[in-house]
Amino acid sequence: MSEPRFDALADVLAFLSSLKDADDDRVWSRIVDKLAAALSCDAATYFVLLPKAEALVARAALGAAGHRVETRRVETGRGLCGWVAKYREPLVVADARSDPRFLPELDETTGYATKSVLAVPLFDRLELVGVIELINKAGGPFDAADLALAQAATRAAALALRALRLESTVDRVTAHNASILENLGGGFVAVDAHGRVMLCNPAAKRILGLPEELAMNQPVDQVLVAIPEMGEILMDTLVKKETVKRQDLWWKRRGETRVLGYSTLLIQDPRGQVVGAGITFQDITQFQKS
Repeated sequence: MSEPRFDALADVLAFLSSLKDADDDRVWSRIVDKLAAALSCDAATYFVLLPKAEALVARAALGAAGHRVETRRVETGRGLCGWVAKYREPLVVADARSDPRFLPELDETTGYATKSVLAVPLFDRLELVGVIELINKAGGPFDAADLALAQAATRAAALALRALRLESTVDRVTAHNASILENLGGGFVAVDAHGRVMLCNPAAKRILGLPEELAMNQPVDQVLVAIPEMGEILMDTLVKKETVKRQDLWWKRRGETRVLGYSTLLIQDPRGQVVGAGITFQDITQFQKS
């Protein structure tokens, strides 16, 4: 890949690193714009796939006839971009009009003369989401290096969009879980795989008499100084990878004997690996006394 193409890819990566939200149409439109400029194309189009309709719809089009192309629908399998959508393979065509897959109707409608074409499929993991078509490169037909640039740019964009969607999902789930923990009537304390306290909800602080501004990411024996037995239970759960339900823990708070009813749990990542342990508990002293 020559120096200008490296510069073009660096420009694409810089744009992707600045993204704040996963707006597919905006991102793919900008990728089309940057690729067309880098390869000196007369025209370019971003098509989004409509799976149920089995058709591509132009969402962004550059060039003199771009306004006539936008919203244009092409059936999957028809034309060069339709072929790319159907077979999910990139396409480089030096002479479009001599290619039997070429669909002349669009040129006839727009008055534009398509000569050379480079088209690449767009994926979200293994799912096809659209096609980018670059048309009429100045100075001759598209080559393998042009294709490599287009594929590198579109793959990077697909990864960036997916990462943003995952980040958004994680943020929503985290906010939801945080809300649940904040409003939970019982106490909850969680440690990571190294035995450092990662979560301690307000109810846990109230029941255990811990300060509101409790330092997180500290060893459990340093955080739960007032009730070391709970730290031992958490570490035992983490080491043995065994949980218990409805157990009693007797301890003293300010010289008064208190009783906690507790259960433990293991925290796992999406692959099933244990990454921490937790304990839920209630102060059941009054029930023990009665």
